[in-house]
Parts: sequence; structure tokens; C-alpha cells
Amino acid sequence: MIAETLQYVSNHLGSIMTGLTMAVVGIGVYEARDGFLLFNGQFRGKYGALLIFLGTLFGASLITPMVSEWWARSLPYIPPGQLLGAVLVLGMLGVNKAAEWNFFDVKSLPVYLLGIILMANPELLQAVA
Repeated sequence: MIAETLQYVSNHLGSIMTGLTMAVVGIGVYEARDGFLLFNGQFRGKYGALLIFLGTLFGASLITPMVSEWWARSLPYIPPGQLLGAVLVLGMLGVNKAAEWNFFDVKSLPVYLLGIILMANPELLQAVA
């Protein structure tokens, strides 16, 4: 079961990383909550929100193939430990941004630290495995 899962992830890593990248980018474009949409530091009405949403959807559909191509070219040169470290750091930043949590609380700092350690020393992943 674990071997099949790892093989699946390995086979689809480009798509996975493209999705993660687009999610992180999307979190930073606008903020939508119950009853409001915040874009560029300003609250927007329903029609403005519709234009922003459709523009973001169109823009994302244009850049997704470029992001996918970049990942396809880059992944063979990125050691697994470094990739995992970057995913941890960017993932924690994304979660904190999306939930409007503190970026530097005691639960986030260990994740950042582990990610930075793995990015600096990707061979540690092989040592643990």
C-alpha cells in the first residue's frame, strides 16, 4: 500500500507540485470570507468580486501550463529532501495565510526549521529513510 502510494506520487509529482504552486499563488490574490471579498486591500462589491474571480480564473488557466512545464523541467534536478523542505515551508506559509494565523507561532516554527534544514541538507532525508 505504501509502495503504491509513493509510486503514484512519484509518477504524478509534476501535477502535484503544479497544484500546490497554484494554490499558494491563489491564496495571495484575494481573500473571500462570509459576506465580503478583499482585493488589493479594499473591500469589493458583488459585481467587482465577480470580475476579480473570473479574471483570476482566466489568469490561472493561462499560467498553469507554464508552471507545469517549469516543474517538469526542474524536478529532475531537485533532490527529494530539498523538495520536501520547500513544500513544508511553503505549505505552512500558505496555511497560516489562508487561515489568518500567526506566521511565527510555536507550532509553525518547527515546521519552518525542519523545512529549512532539509533545503540546506537534502541528504538528511536519505539518512532517515
